[in-house]
Amino acid sequence: MRPNPFFRLLGLAAATVALAACQPEPAPEPGTQTPIVIGHEIVLDSAIYGGPRTITVSLPASYGGGNRRYPVLYLVDGGAQQDFVPMAGMSALGSLSMQYREFILVGVQTDNRYVELTAPSDLAEDLRWLPDNGGAADYRSHMLDEVRPWIEERYRTSGENAIIGESLAGLFITETFLRAPTSFDHYIAVSPSLWWRGEGLSHEAADLLAAGGFGGHSLFLTIADEGEDMQAGMDRLVAALEAGAPADLTWWYQPMPDEHHNTIYNPATLQALRLVFAPEEGE
Repeated sequence: MRPNPFFRLLGLAAATVALAACQPEPAPEPGTQTPIVIGHEIVLDSAIYGGPRTITVSLPASYGGGNRRYPVLYLVDGGAQQDFVPMAGMSALGSLSMQYREFILVGVQTDNRYVELTAPSDLAEDLRWLPDNGGAADYRSHMLDEVRPWIEERYRTSGENAIIGESLAGLFITETFLRAPTSFDHYIAVSPSLWWRGEGLSHEAADLLAAGGFGGHSLFLTIADEGEDMQAGMDRLVAALEAGAPADLTWWYQPMPDEHHNTIYNPATLQALRLVFAPEEGE
């Protein structure tokens, strides 16, 4: 029986399409400029702040290749002109080097970090420097009650959450850890400004730890060559952890005395991510 010419032509056409699909994309013309996208800036309507607030999102390299779910790293001071871009680089490093698990990066921008990251203080020295302080509770509620649900509705999150920040952001993270420990699974506080409120948070740390709720969580602390004003509060906090941390709290204190306040963030982040998002068995 002779083959039908129609089916022969149809087979040739299919083979041609399949071959074309396997060919690499033609090289762009010399001088072509193509944007390199590392993430997106998104404006949310915030009931807590009564207006628009900005977040940033960067997805791991493998996100588009399946149905895998990922932990989320929330970045304080996470605006595009704040710490989002260097932290997106740290996220990409995880995908490239496999030193730590891939994660979804969510930056939560601060509009006035001095107000939004401080607990209320009525000390004269604090009021002279920052009379309109004390907005940390609103920022925390914005992150937990507005940003997180929005992210979890739209992205493949695993339910594992971490938070990272430096300086006043580190203070905010330490305060959140001590006062609302179930807010996140992992806390990374880099050079926290524990001098705020006359080092009040570190003085309260032992009693706050005794209140419980820390089991199954982790805390990474580090500090640079900050001087006595920063170091005294850190030493008191570490002493409270050494004396009263629950057995099922994982915590690390890794000071970096060779770094400065303006150089510690990247090396501290690398070390913290290796611990907090350590590759799982078999990866």
